[in-house]
Amino acid sequence: MNHWIFTVTSHKVDGETFLAEEIFRQRMADNFWGLGEKTPNRNTLRKGDQVVYYVGYPIKVFAGRAVLASDSWKLSEEQREKVFHGKKFYRPEYGVQLEQIEIWEKPRPIENLVPDLKFIENKEFWFAYLQGGVRQVSEEDFRTITLGSRSRELPRPQTQQDLQSASEFALEAHLEDFIDANWDSIDFGIKLARYQTVDQSGRQFPAGPWSIDFLCSDIGAGNFVVLELKRGKTSDSAVGQILRHMSWVRKNLAKEGQKVKGVIIAKEVDEALSYAVQGLDDVSVSTYKVDF
Repeated sequence: MNHWIFTVTSHKVDGETFLAEEIFRQRMADNFWGLGEKTPNRNTLRKGDQVVYYVGYPIKVFAGRAVLASDSWKLSEEQREKVFHGKKFYRPEYGVQLEQIEIWEKPRPIENLVPDLKFIENKEFWFAYLQGGVRQVSEEDFRTITLGSRSRELPRPQTQQDLQSASEFALEAHLEDFIDANWDSIDFGIKLARYQTVDQSGRQFPAGPWSIDFLCSDIGAGNFVVLELKRGKTSDSAVGQILRHMSWVRKNLAKEGQKVKGVIIAKEVDEALSYAVQGLDDVSVSTYKVDF
């Protein structure tokens, strides 16, 4: 059994606005959740999985939970008509059935939970992890959302190494935001476009239980490119992570003959990182410089 966050955001279709809370309540009444062909993790959804619902801007709350009563499947024309409601927006290509639905009288504001949610690594820019679609989370994070924040332990005294790692992490947290805001003016060596879906910008793209910092496509060659910030990780951890994410993209998104490459963005290339990527033809390292 897996645990998921289904995110619903407001949409404007053919001049008509569909508010996130309105969409959530309609689909709860339908005992059904619509999915798109490119919805991340769609093929992994299974009957019996547990789901919690995040309703985005402007209310930004976890609003309820449910259990999947079916695997994800492609709807027939007749099935699509049943959940159509006379609106093109509610006419999905794929979906899942729901059961044991709970709509909470007191929704859980996301900002109260961010400090305790482990899947959100970059706490300052937490919203990038909840753009829309389907995201897998650990059972621990699922329980944190459904039961409330855990009591926090008293912090241990920080060493000089801890402070240095925290400073590097904070710098790369802002680097991610800088890359996001200045994408078109950054020279990546090749022309990259972010891989976008209806609900995802390509930043913190859901990949099973993990998040890809930036999922992109090489405009010239048509291949997938995974960009990952080293962000305080050891060299071995950074390389292992990007290889895992590349494998996920290769299995779940890439078409036959489509390559998947990886780029690690680091402040510097130390000996460990240099050795770790040797022999990996599809993984490269790019460095950045910050001028104050």
